[in-house]
Amino acid sequence: MTIANTSKDKIFVKDKYSGELIQELPADNMETLREKIKKVYKLEKKMAETTFDERIDFLRKVSRRIRLKRQKIKETIAREGGLPIKYANWEVGMISQGYLHADWRAEMISEHKIQAMRGESRVCYHPLGTCGSMTPRNTPFSLTGWALGASWLTGNPCILKPSSAVPLSPLLLHDIAQDVAGDFPVEASEVVVMPGDAAATEFVANPMVSIFLFFGSSHVGKQLFIDYADYLKGCQTPLPFASGFMNYGRFKKFIFEMAGNDAGIILGDVDIDKAANFAVKAALTNSGQQCFSMKRILIHETIFDDFVESMINHTEKLKMGNPLDPTVDIGPLGSEKIMLMIDFMVKDALNKGGKLLFGGERQDPFYLPTIIRFEREQVMNNDQDKLPFMWVEEAFGPARSVVPFRDEDEAILLANSTPYGMRASIYSDDLDKANRVARKLETAGVFINTQPGQVDISMKMGGYKDSGFPPGARYIIHHMVREQYIHVEDAFHEKEKGTEEEE
Repeated sequence: MTIANTSKDKIFVKDKYSGELIQELPADNMETLREKIKKVYKLEKKMAETTFDERIDFLRKVSRRIRLKRQKIKETIAREGGLPIKYANWEVGMISQGYLHADWRAEMISEHKIQAMRGESRVCYHPLGTCGSMTPRNTPFSLTGWALGASWLTGNPCILKPSSAVPLSPLLLHDIAQDVAGDFPVEASEVVVMPGDAAATEFVANPMVSIFLFFGSSHVGKQLFIDYADYLKGCQTPLPFASGFMNYGRFKKFIFEMAGNDAGIILGDVDIDKAANFAVKAALTNSGQQCFSMKRILIHETIFDDFVESMINHTEKLKMGNPLDPTVDIGPLGSEKIMLMIDFMVKDALNKGGKLLFGGERQDPFYLPTIIRFEREQVMNNDQDKLPFMWVEEAFGPARSVVPFRDEDEAILLANSTPYGMRASIYSDDLDKANRVARKLETAGVFINTQPGQVDISMKMGGYKDSGFPPGARYIIHHMVREQYIHVEDAFHEKEKGTEEEE
């Protein structure tokens, strides 16, 4: 396995496939991070005073430049992230199209009139302030683009801390923004390249940071809340005149997009081959390193054997190799940690009674696409120690489980038997049945008969349970603005008029 190596002062970005050094970057430290936070914080007012027209025009300029540099961006994503270039194309296209149609999102946070019992009521929106954002290595361009784009559209300064394994794609996007900015205050955004722990600690405690936008592990997300509680405890002082205390720690807005353990529910009335092809693509795009990948595939028992056979046939056709090859489907895994986790998950699954149907082999820097069968009794065990780890936790790599179910109720029970709740997918020719099942799933999003990996500017993100905070589907921009209610009446004249009528 080849990963980005770091030293105290430098970060070495290596090609995930060849191990070749791509670029050597100076590393930020706590001092430079704080300098950058202070710099963008001072630009809050300037950024807030930009109009929606100016923000939209800027984002469209960035979109056009992204399209011009598309090939370079795709190659950078493929080399530093290991993402096959055909899927890197998806990453670039999503951000390019999202920025191009930024006006559609801006309408959601534009001042508007609302219904009032009397007088006139309006809602207007203001930027919340400086955003500290952390993005992961598996989608180095799209989530980076999501974080920066949301900040630019809402008029908030931003400090972006991408994964130190994949800093080049985020830096390239920021360079593009600087090139086309013109009079737009793009200097109110900065990229820091440094280990995540230090940046996270600073984002939690620095009073100049108003928003913490985090994409990553649910376990890390929970630790960040513990860190925030520790920060608030440190801000507590006793009252000088009586018992009790005061706390001057600052409230922050936390927006956490975290892990998923998504179920795919295959009802018994589908076109088996088409649905199996979709399931394979949904499960194994980017070698399964997507938070919204289909990870637990639940199949009606009447079609189970045929469906799994079709899945294996489609999996066998996947090509593994250099991610720069446009015909490659499976690229190298992003880190040694991911390799070790997937290898452990597969071995643990087999030790706990899972049946290996395909794959199950480590071939550094790859892991073969793997399909493991569990029986319903194995994954509905009340003894947590007996549950396969890959059923309980997110399999962030190309290992997937298949489980037969008897009826709708059992499918729902299986799908919900996870601490995560990001997405679920349903494939069925009976839309009434699919919609009925969808409404009983404990997820933020449900996708019925859709193309695999469906994401675009119109879709809400988010998660439920351990997959997101605040819980539920959302547009991130709604959480990056302060909503203000303004009500106007002519109460003085109304009172005078009422007095005259009484006389």
